[in-house]
Amino acid sequence: MNPAGSVTSPALVPQDEVTAVHGARWIATAVVVVGALNYAYSLILTRLLDVSAYATFAAGQGLIVCTAAVAVVTVPWMLAQALARAHSDAERGEAVRFAVVTAFAGGTVAAVVVAAVSMEFASAATTLVIAGGTMAVYVTRVSAGWLQGTERLRTLAVLTALEASLKFGVGLFFVMALGMGETGALAAFGIAVLPYVFFRPRRFRGVPRRPWRSVSADRQLWRRAMGVASLQGVVAMLAAVDIVLVAMLPTDRAAAASYQAAVMLGRVPLFLAGAVSIAFLPALSRRRAGDPLTASALRMYLTVALPLTVVAATAPGALLTQIFPPGYSMVATLMACTATSGLALGALSLLVTFAQAVDDFGCLRTLLAGLAAYVTALVSGWVTGGVLGMAVGGLCGTVAALVLLAVRHARRHGFGVAERPFGRVVLPLLALAGAMALLRPYTLAWFGAAVAVTVVALWRFFGRRGSPVPAADAAEDGDGAAPPVPAPEPGPGRPGAWTPVVSDRPAARAAVHDERTVPLLVDAVWRGRVRPAADEELLGALAAARRNQVEGRLARAYPRQLAATLDEVESATGLFRRNLVESTDRLRAAGIPTVLIKADLAGDYVYGNFDLVVPPGRLRAAQAALDGWYAHRTTYWLERTSKVLLEPPHGPAAHLHGSVSWFGVPVVPTERLFARAGRPEHAPGEADGYAWLTPCPSDRLRIWLAHALFQNLTLDLSELLALRPLLRPEVLAEARLEAAREGWSAGGRAALAVAVGAMERLDRGEPVPLPLPLPVGTSLRAGAEHSGHLLGTGRVRAATREASLRVPLVMTKKLRRRVP
Repeated sequence: MNPAGSVTSPALVPQDEVTAVHGARWIATAVVVVGALNYAYSLILTRLLDVSAYATFAAGQGLIVCTAAVAVVTVPWMLAQALARAHSDAERGEAVRFAVVTAFAGGTVAAVVVAAVSMEFASAATTLVIAGGTMAVYVTRVSAGWLQGTERLRTLAVLTALEASLKFGVGLFFVMALGMGETGALAAFGIAVLPYVFFRPRRFRGVPRRPWRSVSADRQLWRRAMGVASLQGVVAMLAAVDIVLVAMLPTDRAAAASYQAAVMLGRVPLFLAGAVSIAFLPALSRRRAGDPLTASALRMYLTVALPLTVVAATAPGALLTQIFPPGYSMVATLMACTATSGLALGALSLLVTFAQAVDDFGCLRTLLAGLAAYVTALVSGWVTGGVLGMAVGGLCGTVAALVLLAVRHARRHGFGVAERPFGRVVLPLLALAGAMALLRPYTLAWFGAAVAVTVVALWRFFGRRGSPVPAADAAEDGDGAAPPVPAPEPGPGRPGAWTPVVSDRPAARAAVHDERTVPLLVDAVWRGRVRPAADEELLGALAAARRNQVEGRLARAYPRQLAATLDEVESATGLFRRNLVESTDRLRAAGIPTVLIKADLAGDYVYGNFDLVVPPGRLRAAQAALDGWYAHRTTYWLERTSKVLLEPPHGPAAHLHGSVSWFGVPVVPTERLFARAGRPEHAPGEADGYAWLTPCPSDRLRIWLAHALFQNLTLDLSELLALRPLLRPEVLAEARLEAAREGWSAGGRAALAVAVGAMERLDRGEPVPLPLPLPVGTSLRAGAEHSGHLLGTGRVRAATREASLRVPLVMTKKLRRRVP
C-alpha cells in the first residue's frame, strides 16, 4: 500500500502520470489506425497474392516487424532519455550523434541478419528489399526519438499513422499496378518511413561540428543500449519466430498461410502494449520499481486488450470464412490460440518495459529461458499436431514465458496493484468470454455483441478524461511488498512547489538520475552538514533519499525547498502510528502480545507495512483478532505458514510474523525475543500504556543484520542509521553470543564488518554505494553455516529448506540489483 495515498485527492494525480496517459492515448490512436491499415493491407494481399507468395510476404513482414520492434524501442528511448537529462546544447548534440551512430550500426547488423534469414525462403530481389527496409526503419528511428525526447507526441502519432497509410497505398500500387508481387508489397515498408526525414533532429547553434568517429558517449548509454536491444530483441523473436518458422517448415502452404493470417489478427494486444510502453516509459524511468504508476500502465493495457482478445478468440468460423479466401480455411480453428497468445505476448512486452525502465537488465536470463520454452513448445506442437499443434504449443510457450517473467518481476519489484484486478477484471472477463462463446453459433448476434464490446472497450480507453486510475484507487493498490511513497508533483498553489520542475522539466529529470547528488544526501542526512543546494541537485538527492527510505530526514534539512515532501512524510508517519496503535490495541484486547521489529519509532516511517511478531502458534488467532480492521489479506507462497499481510483501507499494512524468519527459515528464536523485549521509550499509545513491545538492543541489531543477510542482501541508509546507535561494546558482545547460539555468527560478523566499514567511509565523506550491497559469498556462506546448525540441532526440515532455497534466492536478489 501507499502510506500517503489516502490523503491524495484526484486533483493531485502526478503530472507525469497524466502526461503518460494522454501520450498513450495519442500513440494508441495511431496504433489503432496503423493496426486497421495493416490488417486491411494483409487481408487485401491474401486475395491479390497466391498462397505461396503470401507466405513469403508474411515471413518477410515478420522479420521487418521483429527488427523494427528493437529499433523502435532502443534508439528512440535512449535518445529521448539523453535529451531529457541534457543540461546544454552540447550535451543534446552529443546525444543525437550517439543515436545516429547507434542507428546506423544497429541497422547494418540487423540488415545483414535479416538478409541471411530471408535467403532461406525468398528470392534475391526480395531479400534485398527486406534488408533495405530494415535499414531504413532503423535510421529513421532517430527522428522518432527526437520527437519523443522533445515531447512532441502528437506529431509522433501523426507520423506513425502516416507511415502506415503510405505503406498501404504504395504497397497496393506496386502489387496491383506494377505487378511486383510480394517484393513490391515488402518494398513499401522502406518507402513508408521517408516522412521521418523531414523531422530529423536540428543542428544546435554554437556547437562545433565533429567527425562522427569521435563520438564519445557515456558508458551508461552504451550499457543501456545493449541492455534494451537485448531485451527487445528477445521480445521481437518471441513475436516473429513462429511466423518465420511456419514458413520454413515442410508443411502445407495453405495451412502455413492460415496460421500467419491468424497470428496477424491475434497480435493486436502486442501493438497496444507497445503504445502504452512508449508513453509510460519516461515516467516509469523516473520512479522506483513497483511504483503505482505500473498499475496504471497495466490497467490501461488490460482495459482494451482483454475485451478485444475475447472478441478475436470467439470469432465465428462463418464470419472468418467470408473475410478470408478458401485457401485460409484453418484461420477459424487457430484464432482462439493465436488471440490468447497475443494477449500474453503483449503483457510480457509490458513487463519487459517495466524492467528496462529501472535498468533491470538481469531479466534477460529469465526472458531467454522463456524464449527457449516457447521455441520448444512450438516445435513439439508442430511435430505432434502440425500447424494446429504449433498454435497450441505457441500458446503454452507464450504463457510459460509470461509466467516466468511475471513471477520474477513480482518477487523483485511488485506491480503496484493488489487483488482488485482479479475480482474486477478477470471475473467479468470470464463472464464476457462465456457469453461471446454462447453467441458464436449465431453470427449476426455475435457480431452485434462484438461491436458493442469493442466500442465500450475503446471508450473506456480513449473517452475518459485524465488518468484511467483515479488517485484514490492508486492509493489502495499494493502488492504487499512495500512500494515507495510517490514523489510529490509540484504545481501551482501547492506549498513548496519547485519552479524548475514546472519550467525546466528536462533539467529536473536529469537531476533524478545524477549520481553526483548522492554526496549532498550523505552530507545532510548522515553527517548533519546542510549546505546550499540548487533545486536540480536537491531533486536528485531526493530521488536517492527515496531509494534509501530517508526522504523525511532530507526534507527536514531543507524544509523550504522540500516542504511538499515533508508534508507527505509526516502524513505517512501519522498513518503508520495510527494503524500501529489500532492493530496492536485489538491484538492486546484478544490477549495476544506483539513485538514491533525493523522500525524506528523516533523517526519517520514511509515503508509500506510494519512488522509485528506474535507468539508461536498465535498467527491464526491474530488474524481473527484483526478481522474487520483490514480490507485485504495477502500471503507469499514461500512464507504462507509464517507470515501474512493485512491491508487496511488506508495507510500501511500490518505484516504479522509467526516467527523472526525469512522464507520460512527461523533465525531469531521467538521465545527469547519475547522474553527479552520491553516497552518502547518513544511511541504514541493509550494512557494505560503501549500495546506493543520492542526488541532489546542486541536483538534489534541482529534482526537488522539478519534481514540484510538472509533477505535483502543490501543495507540502505535508513538501516545504517538504525544500526549506528547499537554499535556499543556491550550490545555487540551480547549479539555475538546470541548469533553463535543461533548458528550464523560468522555471517553476522561479516555483515557487521561491511556495515561498519561503510559507516567509517561515510564519516570521512568517501563515496559509498547506497543502498549498500552485501557480498553474495557472504550470504551463501551464512546460509551454509545456518543450515548446518539447523541440521545439527535436529531441525531437518528447516535445514533442507534453507539449503535448497539459499542459492536461488541469493541469485534472485543479485539480479535485482540495478543502477539507480
